[in-house]
Amino acid sequence: MKPILILDCDEVILEFAGPFQRWLRDARNIELRFDSFALAGNMRHIGDGRLVDMKEFPPLLDDFFAEGQHLQVPAELALESLAELRRDMDIVVLTNIPAAFRDIRTEMLHGLGLDVPVHANDGPKGRMVKELAGDRRAVFVDDLPPHHESAAKHAPHVGRLHMVADEQLRGLIPAASHAHVRMDRWADARHWISDWMEGRTA
Repeated sequence: MKPILILDCDEVILEFAGPFQRWLRDARNIELRFDSFALAGNMRHIGDGRLVDMKEFPPLLDDFFAEGQHLQVPAELALESLAELRRDMDIVVLTNIPAAFRDIRTEMLHGLGLDVPVHANDGPKGRMVKELAGDRRAVFVDDLPPHHESAAKHAPHVGRLHMVADEQLRGLIPAASHAHVRMDRWADARHWISDWMEGRTA
């Protein structure tokens, strides 16, 4: 049985922060600054400068996933790297997008040539990483440190690669202490993934 590569989507396969920022400005007249990684605390109404209330954030995110996913573009060399990797391994997407918007994401990825299963998750990803990996050699790639902590707890045999594709966010998210490695560019990550799958790295 082939090894399996378990990928988050936002800031791994597709850019998220920049497209979300543009959609907020153009569709909702809201400015998003990247002063910290707390997106909900960095949004202001352009008209009067009011801080966007925390309770407004989840509906805005849902609206983006419903209306703005088409603005997302692949991370640099993501599609090329995945086309190369999938010759030797299975690929699945494990994303915390709400299930109601999974089909939009699936169709978008398929349109980019990435015809792979897409699993919509809610909360920490470790249990799903364990289920998807089974007994196979596996690598999990995600941008958020808590998901690596969860994966380390529930699926310690899985290789964990921390990636943040957006340059604006890289400096705001510290390296995940529970990941095996931090690599933000697919040009580097694809080699580490291949090495892990072949048992050339611990």
